Amino acid sequence: MRRKFLLILLLLLSAFTGCQREDKITFVLVPKSISNPYWFHVENGMKAAAKELNVECQFLGPVQAADVSAQVDILESLIARRVHGIAISPNDPDGVTPSINRAIKSGIPVITFDSDAPKSDRLCYIGTDNYLAGQLAAQELIKHEGKQGEYAIMTGGLGALNLNERIRGFRDELLKQDLSFREINILACDDDTDKALMQMEDFTRSNPELDAWFITGCWPTVAPQGAFLNALNQRNDLTVIGFDIVQEQLLLIKDGLVQTLIGQRPYEMGYKSVSTLYDIVVKNQPVEKMIIDTGVDIVDSSNLDRFLKK
Repeated sequence: MRRKFLLILLLLLSAFTGCQREDKITFVLVPKSISNPYWFHVENGMKAAAKELNVECQFLGPVQAADVSAQVDILESLIARRVHGIAISPNDPDGVTPSINRAIKSGIPVITFDSDAPKSDRLCYIGTDNYLAGQLAAQELIKHEGKQGEYAIMTGGLGALNLNERIRGFRDELLKQDLSFREINILACDDDTDKALMQMEDFTRSNPELDAWFITGCWPTVAPQGAFLNALNQRNDLTVIGFDIVQEQLLLIKDGLVQTLIGQRPYEMGYKSVSTLYDIVVKNQPVEKMIIDTGVDIVDSSNLDRFLKK
């Protein structure tokens, strides 16, 4: 009886909270997780736009990385709350598509950022052209390794469309160049830094012929220098091409342990997600572009100082 009473009380409080929010525009951004420093920059962009536009914005994501079911639960709760707009970076596009479509049908506009769900009814995607970014990563590998070599790929969740597009662009570019690179393996760390470090160390140790790593995200490269060097099995002769440009990663370029980073613009993703939802909900403006490319920055030792100062 007590549990039933508490449940009813929680439902009433939730309904009351929802009613309170109806008079203020509320947008929610749903990242893949809240445990990766990359997402802090998205949140900062969101907060800046929220302040400028005088709307309420929340940043709600799974605690555990690559958790599709948690994202679905969050989406369903936002539909029940009747928030005014949602932006999501899907861990798995197919997994969240039914909830995205349900939100749209209920009158809540949904857009995607960082990672897309193109088969859903989402209104637009804001983020990196991931296929092109993968091609640029392959060009950086060629720049450092020449015409041949053995490489491995580290990725996050195997269902993440943005990461798979980077891999597709990377492989296609090497194939187009008709070079003698060989892919030894692809490892999935499920967006977990500790798991990524452990996988890299084990694989590097057991494959002395390895010449390079292509890392589709930032997981192992946000670790301290000592931990990352351990992940490379104390080898400083490996070429490492990665994604994102948070401070810890830039320091690894400075230490010579990472050669190139393909830097996304997460702050712009967060800011643009809020401003786009604002245009849709408040200004009643249709979305002009289905894909809004926020661009990339290629960072290496030649321009590192410019990014370290930010």
